[in-house]
Amino acid sequence: MVINGQNTNGVSLQRSLLGRSSERTGPILCLEVNPPHGVNVAEALEKYAGQVSHLDFFNVTDSPLARMKLSALPFAAILKSQLGIEPLVNVSCRDRNIMALQADLLAGWATGIRGVVALTGDAMSVGDCPNLKGVFELNSVGLLGLVSKINSGVDFADKPLNGAPNFTAGVVLNPNAKNSNAELRRLEKKVAAGAKFALTQPIFESEGNRAFLKSASDMGIPVLVGLLPFKTAKAAISVIGQVPGIKIPEALLATLQADSGKDWSDFFIERCTSLAHELKDVVAGFHVVSGTTPKLALRLSQHLAESFR
Repeated sequence: MVINGQNTNGVSLQRSLLGRSSERTGPILCLEVNPPHGVNVAEALEKYAGQVSHLDFFNVTDSPLARMKLSALPFAAILKSQLGIEPLVNVSCRDRNIMALQADLLAGWATGIRGVVALTGDAMSVGDCPNLKGVFELNSVGLLGLVSKINSGVDFADKPLNGAPNFTAGVVLNPNAKNSNAELRRLEKKVAAGAKFALTQPIFESEGNRAFLKSASDMGIPVLVGLLPFKTAKAAISVIGQVPGIKIPEALLATLQADSGKDWSDFFIERCTSLAHELKDVVAGFHVVSGTTPKLALRLSQHLAESFR
């Protein structure tokens, strides 16, 4: 929703979590954070300490690409406690049955988590252990229904809970989908099931995505557009080869490959910032994806914050 040139979806998202409203102006800024592959949480915290005051949210991933990481919900609780940034925590149906999903969600609420992102989850076949079996008792729409149910005070078996959560649940959205109309119809189902915001896959051009993003925002939920900076051409090619749903325009890919040894950091900082300003009137904010270079993602988020002051 846009009032007098100001996108109000961002405010509603912030206020939906702990009644929190930011005094900062400009779009919402969310930074993707990946839990460590191990228990060295201190090292992960050091990457962000003293550098995140410009952020509204962290998006904490849940073993993305079916590659095992420290559990997202407790890690997010640590991040919030230590750094003071509200986390939006990915919860995947791939790894948990319905009982475990409920138990983990309740534990998340009890430890201070207020926002979750409902995911079906990447297939086991793309991960480190492709022969392992995924669970997938629910998909993302089913998980939204489960969140709504426990928010109402009963569990999946309709037994009353001894204290109910009140999660704000979001979803992911892919502007790069081959069938954009089908993707928007699926978003409609997610909104009907209780989705209150959406984070998108990274995009690399505004012209081909503007109409899609406006249609998504017109459904009445805040949409945070994914932005992903690269340092090297090799990193860009690696990501599009491994991560489903990411598409880089052929012209941009050709430019990167023509000078494959170049440091492209500054180029992507400026390109992503330009994209953000081109789309600021149709979305609530921006979701900076870490990819293989979390330092560069943090730098981009800081540059975005400065550019919107």
